[in-house]
Amino acid sequence: MEDDFRPLRKVRIGIVGLGAVAQVHLAAYNQLPDVQIAGVVDIDPAKLAVANDTLGLPTFRTLEDMLQQGRPTLVCVLTPPSQHESAVLTCAAAGVHVLCEKPLSLSVEACERMLSACSRNNVRLAYGASYRYLEAMMVARRMIQAGELGDIMLLREYAVGGCGPQSRETLGFTHYPKGGPGGSGMGLCDHGIHLIDAFSWLMGSPIESATGRGNISGDPQHPEFAHLRFANGAIGQLLYEDGTFSTDLPYEGVFGWGGGWAVGQHDSAVAGAGNWQPHPGCIHVHGTKGSLRIFYYANLLYHRSSAGVSQVRVPDRPMPANFAFQLEDVLNAIRDNLPTPVPGEVGRDACLALLKIYDSSDRARLPAEAKAAREYEARLE
Repeated sequence: MEDDFRPLRKVRIGIVGLGAVAQVHLAAYNQLPDVQIAGVVDIDPAKLAVANDTLGLPTFRTLEDMLQQGRPTLVCVLTPPSQHESAVLTCAAAGVHVLCEKPLSLSVEACERMLSACSRNNVRLAYGASYRYLEAMMVARRMIQAGELGDIMLLREYAVGGCGPQSRETLGFTHYPKGGPGGSGMGLCDHGIHLIDAFSWLMGSPIESATGRGNISGDPQHPEFAHLRFANGAIGQLLYEDGTFSTDLPYEGVFGWGGGWAVGQHDSAVAGAGNWQPHPGCIHVHGTKGSLRIFYYANLLYHRSSAGVSQVRVPDRPMPANFAFQLEDVLNAIRDNLPTPVPGEVGRDACLALLKIYDSSDRARLPAEAKAAREYEARLE
């Protein structure tokens, strides 16, 4: 189910983690009149005070307290990735369904433990692949699946810019522990994980190989890239660097119709409808019959074929509506006893592909997670 959602009965939702992304989730959930926030959890008293005083939300210092007193049907885990596993395991033990943000975890072993715990306790583990619910992405997928682009040959996304090396904003060790995968908010690990999933989803074709180079938390940062090969023969290319300067010319931006994140704007959403975005996030898709430029946050879509260039109409429901659609899709599946729309296994597979990129690097020092992922994959063969 993509953009056809049915009304829900009132459902109680818990939120764990009140960082920047939580503000976007909460704004989206306000669009769902049948969803009630049962409680929010954070270790920062100041964030809890704002949630209670400004938003009127029940607040808790521990997840256990929120599960016991708030009695949610589902908990959205929006903490830094390093804390995902403990939160998911706690929810599973309490018999509460989970929607977990990306990346699912930082090791394949942790992903497997999360999946096993949820399976044992008969709860759902949904993965936060929110790009699948952006309107421009959904329309693009329908066009690709209908054969309007012919055979897909290449997909690419570049996010390169900033104001020199001093402008880099790497995420701290609370987010990505030292010595493991890490980097900036618009880098391979924190942002590219979306595209690793989205490229496969757009085409309906799994990744067969993944190589490249990713930043290691605590090490000097450098440009990151990924080369993906898919079962259908297509190639995916990702390139990220936020410590240089953009080559975009002034007229190459767009008037965006939705908020989002861009290079140099890691921690806050870009202004919404009708504002100029000089460096909009964009996916390029090239096929034998045509191509697409998908401005996923700006909510714009352009199609080129032998007939010329045209703008494709996209429903006027930009980010943060994708987070509302995502939650609604999961809750509909729970209510109607349908398969989880984007199950935790999708997050595990994205994590495995990410770690294969790290494992392929020619750097002398590789994170232990990448070596463990290689051993995990070998056991599957």
